[in-house]
Amino acid sequence: MRKVVAAICCLLIAATFLNFQQTDGWMGKWTGEHPEGVTYTIKVKDKYKGMNLCEVHAEGIQTFYTLDCWATGTPTTLKVYYRSATDGAFYAKDRVKPNAPLFILTRQKGKVLWKWQQIFTDDLVMHKGK
Repeated sequence: MRKVVAAICCLLIAATFLNFQQTDGWMGKWTGEHPEGVTYTIKVKDKYKGMNLCEVHAEGIQTFYTLDCWATGTPTTLKVYYRSATDGAFYAKDRVKPNAPLFILTRQKGKVLWKWQQIFTDDLVMHKGK
């Protein structure tokens, strides 16, 4: 009986550890530019209470804002959720559904794509920054 309990505990610990490691490949800074002249940057930080904290910054033609966000995901998909605007003018904040992803980063065929899920409809190709 003790061996069964020990085995179950080991499996739970391993599953928890793997779950926390799933988004490690997303950590760091990612940047992409919209064809209309707006540069989007996301800084994915370390995990806190099971989610990655992140900061999204947009700057360009008639655009400047910084958003506080959180993210969850897998090695191939990162779902980013809006928390608040911390700087600039993010006029769409009243239209954001907080329990739905604002955008999703996906790895496809060697590229990282930013796909808006709310507010905007465009997709961006992202590049890992320094």
